[in-house]
Amino acid sequence: MSQNSTIFGLLAFALLLAAGTGWGGYTAGKREATLEAQAALAKKDVEIAEAKVAAPARGGGDGEGAKKEKPVFEPTSYTADELAALVPELGELGDEAKVRATYALNNIAGSCVPCMDQQYSIGKCLERAPKLLDKALCANVPKIARRVVRLAKQEKSPDDIRSAAEFSQPWLPIDPGNAPSKGPADAPIVIVEYSDFQCPYCKKALPSIKAIKEKYGDKVRVVFMNQPLAMHKMARPAALAALAADKQGKFWEYHDALFESQGLDEDKLVAIAKQVGLNVARWETDRTSTEVDAAVAADAARAEKWKITSTPTFLVNGYKVKGAQPPEFFERIIDAELADRG
Repeated sequence: MSQNSTIFGLLAFALLLAAGTGWGGYTAGKREATLEAQAALAKKDVEIAEAKVAAPARGGGDGEGAKKEKPVFEPTSYTADELAALVPELGELGDEAKVRATYALNNIAGSCVPCMDQQYSIGKCLERAPKLLDKALCANVPKIARRVVRLAKQEKSPDDIRSAAEFSQPWLPIDPGNAPSKGPADAPIVIVEYSDFQCPYCKKALPSIKAIKEKYGDKVRVVFMNQPLAMHKMARPAALAALAADKQGKFWEYHDALFESQGLDEDKLVAIAKQVGLNVARWETDRTSTEVDAAVAADAARAEKWKITSTPTFLVNGYKVKGAQPPEFFERIIDAELADRG
């Protein structure tokens, strides 16, 4: 699809909406619908498409080498009937809500891993998912499509729909194994954190996760995964020490003390073991055991499998969130996930 055809297609779609449905920019009622509002919405999408097509590839200036250009996103043009075959709930909507959902499914990026040089719409991801070899990477798309339909039925604005459906890419399967966790095993929200005990940004992220736990309580389960980076000399010894503390039911106490510590060395690891009340002799044996070493290696292997290369990285019900983000960033994902459950 060329840039010009995309532009004219979007403008034509806006004019069709104005003539056939009287729906003004998703949110206004029939009486308040205006051609200007719909044209403005189409123009906004055109500007986004033009910016993405025109954006030059960014060169790396920080010693990491050239960075890959972000995949181009092209809107699709499935009809409501075609999308209803993929999302049966769409067929139950009234005319206005159906137009709203159809537009969103064609013009919002899907929650599956982009295929090489292109990022598909939710509708395209739905159509491709059964054909992809690794179906786990597209398992979340039907749920996102149903969310779009629900929000369209509620007459939400395009920004609200986009915010609730287009989270950080890609969505990844959650695989916490036997990692330390806090919160009910059946909590509707699972936050998996890949972290390094010597990473200053991991420490900076702690208040956000604490705020989330305080706000949502037992609705959230937090799972800790070790991802000791090679650049941090004490990261792996600290990870081994923390999992050894977990053998005595003191992981989170040891975890908190590690992040509160000003600098880490061997003496500090021992001092923290005493501080949190561990049986130090047993802890010393456990932190040098094959079992604990294998557990840290398994965490790192999971991170490598899903190309998680920086800390902290979070998976919020599978949505990838990089860095020490504020609580609000997590909340918009959590609120959307909880709303899907009714």
